[in-house]
Amino acid sequence: MASRAPSAIRDIEAPAAAPAATPTRRRRPTWRFFVLLVLLTLALRLPAFFVSVFNSDETYLATQAHVIQAGGNIYTEAADRKPPLVPYIYAASFELFGSNNLWTVRVVAMLAIALTAWLLACEATRRWGRRAGWIAGLLCVLAMVAFAPQDGQAANFEVFMLPAMTAAMLLARRGRAGSSGAAVAVATLAKQTGAATLLPVAYLIWKAKGRRGLTWMTVAFAVPIGLVALALGPTQLFYWTVLGNGSYVSVGEASLYVLSTFVLMTLAWVACNLPIVWQVPTAWRARRERSRDGGTDTDLWLWLVSAAVSVAVGLRFFGHYYIQLIPPLCLLTAGSLSRLPRRFATATVAFAAGAAIAFSAAGYFLMPYGKEPSYETVSKFLVAHSTSHDHVLVWGNVPEIYWASNLPPATRFLTIETLTDSFPGRPAVDASPEKSSQLVWDWFFQDLAKHPPRFIVDTSPADIRGAQYTPISQFPRLDAIVRSQYVYDESIDGIAIYQRHPA
Repeated sequence: MASRAPSAIRDIEAPAAAPAATPTRRRRPTWRFFVLLVLLTLALRLPAFFVSVFNSDETYLATQAHVIQAGGNIYTEAADRKPPLVPYIYAASFELFGSNNLWTVRVVAMLAIALTAWLLACEATRRWGRRAGWIAGLLCVLAMVAFAPQDGQAANFEVFMLPAMTAAMLLARRGRAGSSGAAVAVATLAKQTGAATLLPVAYLIWKAKGRRGLTWMTVAFAVPIGLVALALGPTQLFYWTVLGNGSYVSVGEASLYVLSTFVLMTLAWVACNLPIVWQVPTAWRARRERSRDGGTDTDLWLWLVSAAVSVAVGLRFFGHYYIQLIPPLCLLTAGSLSRLPRRFATATVAFAAGAAIAFSAAGYFLMPYGKEPSYETVSKFLVAHSTSHDHVLVWGNVPEIYWASNLPPATRFLTIETLTDSFPGRPAVDASPEKSSQLVWDWFFQDLAKHPPRFIVDTSPADIRGAQYTPISQFPRLDAIVRSQYVYDESIDGIAIYQRHPA
């Protein structure tokens, strides 16, 4: 690795475009640079091919993908509080590679990261010259891996949101109202917070096209979302992406726990990503001078603000939420470094590379949020004693069992978080089943009657991910079904297995 550093540094130190050149005359980064970004991304994310699961979000999405592959509807058979694009990306990846292993979709995630970095390089080159383009592209790839592997190396929602979000900003910068609005819609279909990019995009379109441009942007944003809603069912889509998120994003949950989580996670992320953060104060102080010279980066600051708001929504500060900050920070840093002596850019990229290599190596063994639960043995038992048509109910928060067994879920609720009003980012002991919606319980029992599970897998005795605070016995109607229709089979790794009585 060290032997390659000098050539990379020479590329970074390549002379910037001549000052007299206008932005439109600056050459875009070539396809060779994109290939370099792909190879760098692949090298830093090699643990993707050796680690089965980085976090439960991956297996949740993979289970949704299984439902899609079987021709099912994700909101009526495997629902989540997210838009539908990423589950379909998972399903397409599984079909493309002919495997349901998670490395398949991680390869697609690598391409999404490299594409995002290349788009940032294009924009930085257009604004500040070739050297800024190299800085922005390299820093993006390096920063994407610079955090806990469960956040930085998993195929998360944010990874697939970034290319469309970044493309929307580039298109808006060029006055493309319709295509920028459609790109924001694609980002929003990956994760709701993609809609926050409408703030900087609307600012750019208003400057370039005025009210008429804003109208066209809004229409182009609404049409793709409307078409997806018609395809999947407007009521279900609206509930799971908007209406049903009320308790999850409630600001009434602020507490010392939330505050300490915010401080700890933010400081940790900033410490791991100093290369894209340390120039932010300088860029902020220099914004007025650039405005007097005829240039402006107001759109980048609006982009950064919208991303910060997206991180804070819901007051749950997971590490992968911070990924949304990377594109605007990379551009602001590249612009600032392009005006400093080259040694500052060289040192910044070198430091970022060293940190990225360390985090990449940590991907093989580091588990700061705890080990993955023991799901393999239970999954093998289910496969050995079931047919592909048998349904399974996993009581708890272990979607890994659904994914590993590849058996269809009996209900649309792949975890019990919605049913028990116990969500990630809050102490498990604070679960409040009495606050959960009666509507979701009605859906739960309707699904259970439609697809009676062959097996009920109860993870609460194993104390996995807080399920011990909401055992089946706490819910009389479900407990009565288990007692009257199922018999206890055995316990595997502390997980209780109940089999449906033949009668």
